[in-house]
Amino acid sequence: MAKAKILLVDDEALVREELGGLLDDEGFEVITGRDGAEGLTLFHDERPDMVITDVRMPRVDGLSLVAQIRQESPTTPVTVITGHGNETTAIQALRAGVIDFIKKPVRFDDLIAALSRMQAALQLVRNEPPRLPSSARLREHCWVYELDNERGAIPNFVDAVLDTCFNGIDRTLAMELSLALRELILNAVEHGNLGLTYEEKTHALEEGRLEQLLEDRRQKAPYQDRRVGVVVRRDREQLTFEVQDDGEGFDWRALPDPMDPSNLLADHGRGVLLARMSVDELSYNEPGTRVTVVKRFDQPTDDMS
Repeated sequence: MAKAKILLVDDEALVREELGGLLDDEGFEVITGRDGAEGLTLFHDERPDMVITDVRMPRVDGLSLVAQIRQESPTTPVTVITGHGNETTAIQALRAGVIDFIKKPVRFDDLIAALSRMQAALQLVRNEPPRLPSSARLREHCWVYELDNERGAIPNFVDAVLDTCFNGIDRTLAMELSLALRELILNAVEHGNLGLTYEEKTHALEEGRLEQLLEDRRQKAPYQDRRVGVVVRRDREQLTFEVQDDGEGFDWRALPDPMDPSNLLADHGRGVLLARMSVDELSYNEPGTRVTVVKRFDQPTDDMS
């Protein structure tokens, strides 16, 4: 199988060398550009599968490069690299349609997480969805799922669901929803069913024992019997997703202010903020055990088969 090709654009030679080496170690074919202008030329010549670009660069900056790539190839996954204090730029990049952003200095775990999101988006776009027989026409559909607390299964689950319910619709919308649903389901598992607090996760991340802590919770009562329910409804105008956990709930009113750019660059706890950027509506029930998101179609669909 051919290696996935990544275009890495950064005006710092050391960053290109270090990140390029990490990407090569992870099995990618790496092409590097020194600024946005060279990056755009390489994008045209090499047609990479994915793009990672710095924001602040001479000649053509990262946001301009993102805008041009999105215009020419809207399904190409892009991640941007931001420096400390560039919260406003991070928001602009998310609104421009990037899959993710990572902070300088780039941490290995953050890079791997961004790569995982881009690969999932790429796989989702390239897979042709199964089609119903021409004799069947759906006017309304509902899918109901139940998940256990396996975090590793969430990406494949989300992609499979989007593959099903986005049949016949612009696939770029599925890319926009993928990150939001992953983050919301992950929150339902970690903070809902497994009862992990923000402080507990922070300490576990600092001590490198998050995976062990989550695995311990999965094996103990009452956490082991809890499940995540996902309901998807599609009509002519929109998709509605409900994610329900069996936890004790939380004060959703205390979530970080989505209008405060500084909240985007926290080490974690930004999942709901990222999700809000990808959907038209996001709301919680009173106890905080169910979140509902709505994504409207650009144009109503007559045939939902």
